[in-house]
Amino acid sequence: MDRPRYRLPLALLVLTAAACQGASPGLDAPAMGPEPLSIPAVLNGDWELSTVFHGDARINGVACGELDPTAPGDEIVAVDRRGAVRAFRRVGEGFEPMDLGPAASGNMGELVQVLCADLVPSAPGDEIVAVGMFEGGEDDGGCGIVRVFARHPMAGGEWVEARLVTPALVHALAAGDVDPARPGEELVVAGYFGAARLLGLIATDEWLAVEDLSAPHGLVHEGNAKGACLTAGGFALACDDGGLIEFTRDEGGRLGQVRRVDLGETLARIAPFPGDGVVVCDNGGLLRLIERDGSGRLKGPVTVLERADNRLRGAVVADLLPVDSGVEVATAGYDGVIRVVMLENVEVRSMDHPDRAARPMFMSSKRSVARDSAKLHHLATGEIDGLGLCLVSCGYSGSVLVISRVAARGESLTPRER
Repeated sequence: MDRPRYRLPLALLVLTAAACQGASPGLDAPAMGPEPLSIPAVLNGDWELSTVFHGDARINGVACGELDPTAPGDEIVAVDRRGAVRAFRRVGEGFEPMDLGPAASGNMGELVQVLCADLVPSAPGDEIVAVGMFEGGEDDGGCGIVRVFARHPMAGGEWVEARLVTPALVHALAAGDVDPARPGEELVVAGYFGAARLLGLIATDEWLAVEDLSAPHGLVHEGNAKGACLTAGGFALACDDGGLIEFTRDEGGRLGQVRRVDLGETLARIAPFPGDGVVVCDNGGLLRLIERDGSGRLKGPVTVLERADNRLRGAVVADLLPVDSGVEVATAGYDGVIRVVMLENVEVRSMDHPDRAARPMFMSSKRSVARDSAKLHHLATGEIDGLGLCLVSCGYSGSVLVISRVAARGESLTPRER
């Protein structure tokens, strides 16, 4: 396939690949602290809160990754409604901005999601992938954009950018080993153009480019994709028409849609769950765990882990409480509250069929750990030096917040081996 190529040391490397054409049991801490609503607040004494950044524009997405392999722990990246891409590193007891150079200095359209992933093994650290609009705002219509930032040896280790333009807004984003026949990790992007894209990054001594790998696959879907995550053998999309759509690979290696489940609400964020289920949140305020049924389909059982009075915009699965076994699920939303849901795996037998094998069912309790002063739009996790495994949030207040366990303070990390 012919690919337009752009010589480094141009700070901007562009590839245009598409023409523009039930309530959970347990006690919850109160959602109001002693502090006024105009400032972020901790709601649980086991947690503490740090403000990484505060600006005057809504921050739509945050992610954590190894942007500087010489420093311990993860760094934080954030994208906002004006198209800005910012990165932050841990310094002492606080945080400071990282210089992403000219590649990230020119704002374009609104950016809605971001992630960090090792898409170019030959380049140091993780790459940054930000998606949204080519120009204008999320609701304006027009072309979408995928922006990939990487350190490139031929640019003296400076950050450079490659782009891919799509027919409409890109809102869903995931990364991982989606194509086992190809070395390294791939990107899954989707949005308001009716078909997911499978992308790879090509890096040589002279070139950096985005490669569209979608052609052999059948990635068409209904609805607008708002979130994406990897599953066993493929990936899943959370769509605004209530559809949870899964794509898996057949024996010939071709990815295609294998099932769709209608969950009845506009879906927003989605994350993989151990045992190959998914956790998904929605506009109705539900956070649900969707497990696989007996035939391996991602359609049940369904367990409601949280029920809020407003839209939820967080779906995180991580070992946030090491003293407890297993993982926890965290969420955040338009009420500004960040919640951690603790899971207890219990075996349930059907009263109608007591002779059948018991199946695990997740019962939950929850705690509200912190809140922002306005609606929250996204939630992520990262290993922050001195703070351990943290939750990182952002939203309408223009703030990036880190929520960490008090017990983990002072937890030092070492630079990761690459």
